[in-house]
Amino acid sequence: MQETFDFYTLIIIITFLGTLLFLAFFINKKKDFFKSQINKNRSIDIISSSLLGGGNRVIMFKVNKNNFLVVSNKSSISNILPLNDIELANTSENN
Repeated sequence: MQETFDFYTLIIIITFLGTLLFLAFFINKKKDFFKSQINKNRSIDIISSSLLGGGNRVIMFKVNKNNFLVVSNKSSISNILPLNDIELANTSENN
């Protein structure tokens, strides 16, 4: 069962692949612009993320000028702790 491809199908395939290559090239050239537009109205900023070991992870993030700390584990419920600005200032001065 051998089917032949006509010229019209070949033109459509080449045009489609050419369009995909052009789109990939364009996105690669403008990636900084797209990143800045996507992150423009972002209300959650991750400040720090660390793996503590044994499946434990700690994440410090900021939501609308309020800082929070999340301690998570594979087998238990995550704990979300609000941080004071004084505590955050002390940790950033030590680093």
